[in-house]
Amino acid sequence: RMEETEIRTHLSKSVVKDEVGIYIHFPFCKSLCPACPYVREIATEKRINDYLSALRAEIEMVGKMLKDTPLKVVDIHVGGGTPSLLGREWKKILDVVEENFDVSPGYRFGVEANPDDLTEDRTFSLRESANEISVGVQSFYKQNLKMLGRRHDVESSLEALENCRRAGFELVNIDMMYLLPKQKISGWVSDLKLATEQGADQITCYPLLAPSYTSIHDLMIEGKIPQQPDIGEFKRMYYAAVDTLKTEGYVPIRYYSFSKKGREYSTVEREMVGPLLGFGSGAMGNTGSFEYVNTCSVKEYIRAIRSGKVPIAGGREVSKEERAVRWVAERLSALKLKIDDFEKEFDEPFDALMKRSGYSTALRMGLLFKNLRKKNGGIEVTEKGMWQRNLSGWAFVLSVPCRIVEEFTNTPWPLEVEIP
Repeated sequence: RMEETEIRTHLSKSVVKDEVGIYIHFPFCKSLCPACPYVREIATEKRINDYLSALRAEIEMVGKMLKDTPLKVVDIHVGGGTPSLLGREWKKILDVVEENFDVSPGYRFGVEANPDDLTEDRTFSLRESANEISVGVQSFYKQNLKMLGRRHDVESSLEALENCRRAGFELVNIDMMYLLPKQKISGWVSDLKLATEQGADQITCYPLLAPSYTSIHDLMIEGKIPQQPDIGEFKRMYYAAVDTLKTEGYVPIRYYSFSKKGREYSTVEREMVGPLLGFGSGAMGNTGSFEYVNTCSVKEYIRAIRSGKVPIAGGREVSKEERAVRWVAERLSALKLKIDDFEKEFDEPFDALMKRSGYSTALRMGLLFKNLRKKNGGIEVTEKGMWQRNLSGWAFVLSVPCRIVEEFTNTPWPLEVEIP
């Protein structure tokens, strides 16, 4: 935990590049899914209104801190929770962003959505502000949706995706989930094929993570639902997704994401390296040299903003060496990196900075075991290495972002949190 003045100094002086992204967290849902590891709570009209007022005030507060910093916002992403509970209200939030930051013409604005919310009217109202949308379908099988506690059904997913096409979103992503109890590879492949038939620009494949603080984890431990498939089946399911989506014309753009357009849903590439400004309860931000998390208590978030305080509950400095490692890891998550790009970013030879950071050994091992290969002045992830990236990537999510949510939910303003 840092002092208020220290936090303000870091935010105002630590942004390492002119172009920034913005992540906004909207923590409200109609119902709570047992597998969701993120900051969320049941929505009430009063709570949402209080939250939106606080959110607008936070954007104004940070905008004033950064007014002398030459920044240009190029993409915005709203996650949750369930941002699709709102429609035209997002335009009002974007107006506040545009009033307080220099926003690039034609910036990308992506919103996460539950299929059940995407009626024709809501979908078209979201399109008035958003040009990208990510639809949390998860599965087209009724039994899977029931086990996951999802409030939508198969018919509403199909209708939602049709509405997204008709509304003219520039990019439509479908989230699909695997490694579910009782799920078979044949069912997973069938799910993916049905997703491709909906004309999605991008399909993102998430394994069910079930961290220890989620209720689905407790249900599996108590034997109320079956355990997940084993590690061998996890690997087979992963490569079944790779093969199926490639066959259907989708190109891997990350180890877990496949695209027909060759570009990905907004702000994803900024999460590890920054610069990404986070707004809202539980939002995580990274200026490039300073990473932070807002308090995960919605009540405490609103209280902090009303008292004129920065709602950051924890933060830490990021060294050049750590940022370099993150840059490499992020690019390899996207399956390739260019040495020239690295050296332009860090103004230092690749080999020297990797050696100083301690990451050169990991790269050598990746090359030795043929998970990586050198090609065209860079390093690429091999098809064999995609599985290793998938395994290590989701292990990272469990041990860092999920751990942060757990710790900062248990204690809204902790003095210190140890993260692996």
